[in-house]
Amino acid sequence: MENNPLMIVLITILSVGILGTLVYLVSAVRSLKDRVETLALEMVDFHTEYDNYQVQIERGLENRNKEVDIRFDRIYRKIDKVKEDIQTNLPSTIRKTIGHIEFAHTIDKTNR
Repeated sequence: MENNPLMIVLITILSVGILGTLVYLVSAVRSLKDRVETLALEMVDFHTEYDNYQVQIERGLENRNKEVDIRFDRIYRKIDKVKEDIQTNLPSTIRKTIGHIEFAHTIDKTNR
């Protein structure tokens, strides 16, 4: 086989074309790899931020529940105090009122 200059030129052009295509593909793969890594980091950041948000919401709910429990305890204590006051003071108040009614003088003197 003789070294045909046309054949050498064609092989060279073909080699340059294949080499250019391979360089482009390697560049595209690296670019995609960088994008995937960036997206992975962003997803990790998003996941971390979302977890922190959930923890913050849970803490807020726990604090709100504690506040509600404290308020209900105060209300129950006040109700118990009022109930105790009613139980201790009501009988004496009723006795006084009945005593006033029994021993009251009529205001209308015409009915005497």
